Amino acid sequence: EERGTAEQAEMETFVLRRTLKTLEAVQGAGTTLVSVYVPGTLSQLALMSSKIQNEMGVASNIKSTQTRQRVREALNSILHYLKSLKRIDPKGLALFCGVDTAQDGKRVMKAIVPPKALSSPLYWCDSEFQLKALHDMVNTDENESIGFAVVSGEGTYFAALSASGTIEALKTTSVRLPKKHSKGGQSAPRFQRQRI
Repeated sequence: EERGTAEQAEMETFVLRRTLKTLEAVQGAGTTLVSVYVPGTLSQLALMSSKIQNEMGVASNIKSTQTRQRVREALNSILHYLKSLKRIDPKGLALFCGVDTAQDGKRVMKAIVPPKALSSPLYWCDSEFQLKALHDMVNTDENESIGFAVVSGEGTYFAALSASGTIEALKTTSVRLPKKHSKGGQSAPRFQRQRI
């Protein structure tokens, strides 16, 4: 059963990589391609819906008629999709919408559930889709980790932070340092001898 789950995860990663490659090839005129990332809570879904609604009003100020129309159509499609959702995957949702000028004005709309949970929302209009967060999730090596040390007056703490975000404690040491005191003057040599 574990093997089947691993194979399924590999297959999902493969499909996601192909989808990302397809989305990378999409080219928009000006800032007509819209990327939206929604973390996996209903409150974030509601916030993003209201943000898109607000951006539709802002899009009416775009000077170019064609760009304004394409952005408004993309935002309208995303808004309808978001409003049709009754629940959202705990990992979140990534939406991409726009008109591909390289494909003779073919309309693109893609919804992706990311392989890992999205931590923050994103709304982005550009001539290409914002795919960095998904690429980072797909290309992260689970065995990759970063070591760090925390040093204080009481000791040290050595740990490793893995790519998945877990912290593994490696070693903890404690140190007993002499206390500072306000004594000095003639007693300074005596206190110095006691420290050693």
